[in-house]
Amino acid sequence: MDVQFAVHETPTPGLLDRTLALESLSVFRQEWEAVTDSGSLMDVSASVGLMLFDFTSRLGLTPDEQALVLGDQLCFEARRKVNENSF
Repeated sequence: MDVQFAVHETPTPGLLDRTLALESLSVFRQEWEAVTDSGSLMDVSASVGLMLFDFTSRLGLTPDEQALVLGDQLCFEARRKVNENSF
């Protein structure tokens, strides 16, 4: 797979609140651990796309920021999946 990342020619702002990001990631892990009933997270099968969407939501990214980070297709598919599961 050939993955290309943006070239950092101009400075990009870091996370405004690193502590918030770390806390969000920790809570995210704890919630997944609770789902495993004390099993290992290494044995869990899950949608990477939905996990990324969930994490970008927890970070408080706007829908436009999510689309930029996740890509339009993944963002659209994740929103559709989340919306169909909320009814």
